[in-house]
Amino acid sequence: MPCAELWSMSNPSSPSSSSAQYQETLHQQEVANEDAGIVVPGAASDDAELSPPRCEWEFRLAATVPSTSLPGASDAIGSVDFDPTGRLLATGGIARRIRMYSVASLLDSSAAASGAGPAACICVPAKLSSVRWRPGALAGTVVGCGDYDGVVTEYDVERGMASWERDEHAGRRVWALDYAPGATMAVSGSDDRTAHVWDPRAPSAGWATARAGGAVLCVEFDPSGGPHLAVGSADRRAVVYDVRALGRGAVAWMDGHGRAVTYVRWAGRRVVTSAADGTHRLWEWGGHDGEAREVRSYSGHASARSFVGMGLWRGAGLVASGSESNHVFVYDLRWDKPIWVQPFWGAQLPAISTVDADVGGGGGGGFVSAVAWRQGGDGDLDDGALVAGGSDGALKMFTCQRRKAEEAAGDVDY
Repeated sequence: MPCAELWSMSNPSSPSSSSAQYQETLHQQEVANEDAGIVVPGAASDDAELSPPRCEWEFRLAATVPSTSLPGASDAIGSVDFDPTGRLLATGGIARRIRMYSVASLLDSSAAASGAGPAACICVPAKLSSVRWRPGALAGTVVGCGDYDGVVTEYDVERGMASWERDEHAGRRVWALDYAPGATMAVSGSDDRTAHVWDPRAPSAGWATARAGGAVLCVEFDPSGGPHLAVGSADRRAVVYDVRALGRGAVAWMDGHGRAVTYVRWAGRRVVTSAADGTHRLWEWGGHDGEAREVRSYSGHASARSFVGMGLWRGAGLVASGSESNHVFVYDLRWDKPIWVQPFWGAQLPAISTVDADVGGGGGGGFVSAVAWRQGGDGDLDDGALVAGGSDGALKMFTCQRRKAEEAAGDVDY
């Protein structure tokens, strides 16, 4: 489905005025902090005095991997994912390749300076919309992907070939793929308005189906191991299902976004959603049937037509976001304005049409199309790694470290 058609199902409108107002502030901050490479927004909203955003983190650019595409070709990155061990990074997009990188090599300053390349590359038959490492016993050795032909495939990294594939969405594009902890279940969301849940240990067996009012664009199992699945779709709604009884319908729903919901991420018992209305939103759900309560809305980044990427570092309560302004944004769940914004400059390709803009968007210039955090353990929450991929095929990795002056700030309540 062309992206223009997808967003038309969500009643497209112009980007929010908050994004436009933020640009002047952003420009001033970029000039003032260019040498340090850090941008910390100041108070830009009416409620800033009540809850001013503070950046308790120091971010540094660790590595840049330039695009290898030929002039006039597109290498847009649509999905990035760290493996459960945090040692490997996988990327996928419209170049029909799964590229795998050693995180240690990317973080090594000498390797980064020389332009670290992928440790392995697997050629695939179709454009990729989602790449996810399989957790559990096969962590770091098997990567799954969903593609534009409606097929879900798992690849053996060592052999560089497919282990199995599922073609159960009638050829309709698979937008999202996720695994439950331990790979006890897998789920794929598709243009056919369904999310299929199945056992990856027996992929050819039957599956359970959750249905939505529009194309299913994002899915995520509860990472704590609970029996819940979050689903977002082009009908502007995100819902939560109990995977033990998918046929009974959603147990909670999140209504409020003005356009298609493109990402869902669990934050403990809460859910963070992202949409093409230029906002991320935090929702609280009581664990029983009913409408979830919106706790906070986050704005500043630009997202009107594109999948700009959204990821959550659950332990630290930080949300990373791409933007059609070609910046990387980071939000703290406690505040509605970003705590850090970084330009994602690089060589730009010719304008991508709405038909070929495989990660969304179209029209001149590039944008940040995918982001992901390396998830640390409970005892490793002072240092993190953030990766961002661009519509021009470039990849950047940032490190973040909690500022020592803030170490005694106490517990954080999101």
